[in-house]
Amino acid sequence: MKKSAQTVIRPDAYYTIAAANGRVLEVADFNTENGASIRLWSYEGQPWQQWQFVEAGEGEYRIKNRFTGKVMDLAMSGVCNGTWVHQWSQTAGAGQRWQLVDAGGGKVKLRNVLADKVIDLVGMRVDNGTQAQIWQDVFGENQLWKLDPVPARLLDKEPPAPKPGTRKAAPKATRTQTEKKTSGKAARRTSKNK
Repeated sequence: MKKSAQTVIRPDAYYTIAAANGRVLEVADFNTENGASIRLWSYEGQPWQQWQFVEAGEGEYRIKNRFTGKVMDLAMSGVCNGTWVHQWSQTAGAGQRWQLVDAGGGKVKLRNVLADKVIDLVGMRVDNGTQAQIWQDVFGENQLWKLDPVPARLLDKEPPAPKPGTRKAAPKATRTQTEKKTSGKAARRTSKNK
């Protein structure tokens, strides 16, 4: 067993990554393709909501999804605030390496090695479908995560295949970073052109 950030990470275990309200990070719409977004959703015990921390050396991990076999990655290798977190096939890139930073109270921050920023939620929202992004550490509640081991009984049985349309999908994302807010003259110009 390896100890990191006062959290024991077992290499053979899977974990849920839960926000303060108990919702967890998952691969959106159980999508197996590169570039599928990572978002928040109510926990349903499904493998696309379960993550393995694969040691990458020097206290760093790749965070691998149980269902897709792909790892958390930064969209377009972005390093600025608002870069979306998505999944991608494993590479040697630093954009796929994460450190667990102890935040006290059994919670951690997930810090990306390339960007030196932590996983955060767009708009500080915590509802189903909220996109995961990276942001500078602002000591916000939406940057704190609880890692809970997935019970063995959920790992021993073959998971059911996802059924399309069984739950309402979040709106499809087309951008790799959060939308920029327009204000002032730019907003007035936009409203005049409509």
